Amino acid sequence: MSRCGTRWSQRPADRFRALRGLVVWGGLAGLIIAVMAGGVRAPAAGQQPDPQAVQLYRANCSFCHGVDGAGTFQGPPLVGVGRASVDFYLRSGRMPIDDPDEPVTRQEPKFSDEEIRKLVDYAGAFGAGPPLPALDLAGADLARGEQLYQLNCAACHNWDGKGGALVGVLAPPLHAVPPVQLAEAIRIGPGPMPVFPPDVLDDQELNEVVAYTEYLKDPYDAGGYGLAHWGPATEGLAGVVGLVMLLLVTFWLGKRASAGRR
Repeated sequence: MSRCGTRWSQRPADRFRALRGLVVWGGLAGLIIAVMAGGVRAPAAGQQPDPQAVQLYRANCSFCHGVDGAGTFQGPPLVGVGRASVDFYLRSGRMPIDDPDEPVTRQEPKFSDEEIRKLVDYAGAFGAGPPLPALDLAGADLARGEQLYQLNCAACHNWDGKGGALVGVLAPPLHAVPPVQLAEAIRIGPGPMPVFPPDVLDDQELNEVVAYTEYLKDPYDAGGYGLAHWGPATEGLAGVVGLVMLLLVTFWLGKRASAGRR
């Protein structure tokens, strides 16, 4: 056995201190990495969670998402989802649900506005994530919003925002979605919807897309009657009906003129 190996085996105290140092430094390194990744959020000094928020969360959310938001076999973790996600699912009535296998659909919210704010502050602080959007639609460019909508949204939600059917997925209509919830959905990508982070759609572009979607709820019909805004289908049907009526009138006038010459 080498001299170094003999000295190490004969000094167990040194070996214990070395192992203890490795454990301590390894734990510190893991904690630093977790904090930088947003998975752990250190509470502010002396900050205590709202007791009502804790009670609401544990009574309505913890069974599926875990007491600390780490998730369970019944539901996904909430660590890192951010305030925008919590606010969207609560205000759209998609959460909470009674059965984990229950379809997640838009419903009336189960909580009051104050309770939702408390839950958003509590569960949204489990880790860094998309914040609540600060919309400013006053100066939004509708023309630019239309371009962005047609490029990123119309393929699923239809050109007029009335939704559409995809393979195994139903893209919901957007007319009943409030502006803030629409902005939250764009940022978090609920269900099969893709996520549009700020490096894809910046805050101004987000304003423009939401403003154009609001415009689609009551668009200006330059040509007169909008035909329910179903696009070429109804326009083509109206054209066919008009052509048939024109042919009938022409046929009737021809028969009348022919009878007058007899």
